[in-house]
Amino acid sequence: MCEELDNNAAKRIADLERQLHEAKAAQIHTHHFAYYGLDKASEDRLKGSGVIITMTVLGGRELFAPVMISGGLSKETIEALKADLVRSYNYCCELKPGK
Repeated sequence: MCEELDNNAAKRIADLERQLHEAKAAQIHTHHFAYYGLDKASEDRLKGSGVIITMTVLGGRELFAPVMISGGLSKETIEALKADLVRSYNYCCELKPGK
């Protein structure tokens, strides 16, 4: 019985931590910092290093295992990610109360 309660508590804690992580990621100001931080992942800045990419959808399901892109991200990838961040930011701004 005690093990079952501990297991349920551990699952609940993990679920709450995931929800907190998602809520922090959804804050609109994170778009700004991600947009300007992407340039730090460029090929010019990360020669001899790499970027580890992970993708997790809401609910915690990973789309694929973490993968390293050696030598940084291409200019085209960075521009595409920036465009998606702008699109997402604009979408978030459209969801205003009273509309």
